[in-house]
Amino acid sequence: MESFLIFVAPFIILIISIVLAFWIALRDGAVTAAASNSESEQ
Repeated sequence: MESFLIFVAPFIILIISIVLAFWIALRDGAVTAAASNSESEQ
């Protein structure tokens, strides 16, 4: 169990944090509003 925590757990935390960051960014109203405004200008 100790070797699992040392070698595998950091990668699990890294993957979860990346997915969570993208999910929070997509839910952010300011970011999504700016993205839709820039798409409509082109």
